[in-house]
Amino acid sequence: MTRFHAIGLGLVTAAALVTSAAPAVADAASPAAPVKAAKGCPPDVYYKVKSKKQVNYWVPGTHFVDGKGGKVTGKVDRSWAKSATLEAGAEASIGAVWATVKANVSKSATRTNTVTVGHWYEHTISKKRYGHIRYRVIGYRVLLEKYRTRGNCKDQFLDAFFANIPTSKEGWKYWETKKP
Repeated sequence: MTRFHAIGLGLVTAAALVTSAAPAVADAASPAAPVKAAKGCPPDVYYKVKSKKQVNYWVPGTHFVDGKGGKVTGKVDRSWAKSATLEAGAEASIGAVWATVKANVSKSATRTNTVTVGHWYEHTISKKRYGHIRYRVIGYRVLLEKYRTRGNCKDQFLDAFFANIPTSKEGWKYWETKKP
């Protein structure tokens, strides 16, 4: 067989295979062709932080005032706990919103901060002024919004509520006034 015949037979064989395979390929418009289902979104509930404001959660019994001038001294010698709370009537739990709070409010956010430190604090007061000291847990008042993602990938607003979130940060706050 010459080289020309071998190439020609190869072309004939290839053409025959394509022709015989053609009926097996379904037309895209054919009703027998499988239809791809539209991809939806899995239903999900999530929370967004709408706003946050740093606040002080004052430890009861730790407000001391002294003056005019001199020094003001205070001591924390009691145990007190500040826990994360949600506004009454909120359709959520702290556990459900916790990942959102840690990611969008503060990495030092904690579910409970228990003050058990027994230490003294002293601050010099300016002349003719009154000095105030008070122990606090630093935290946030957070406005959260609750949403549901529907199967059609649209988000539905469900609720809005406030959360009081303490952090692991705590300490004394000092300020001065003209009157006690």
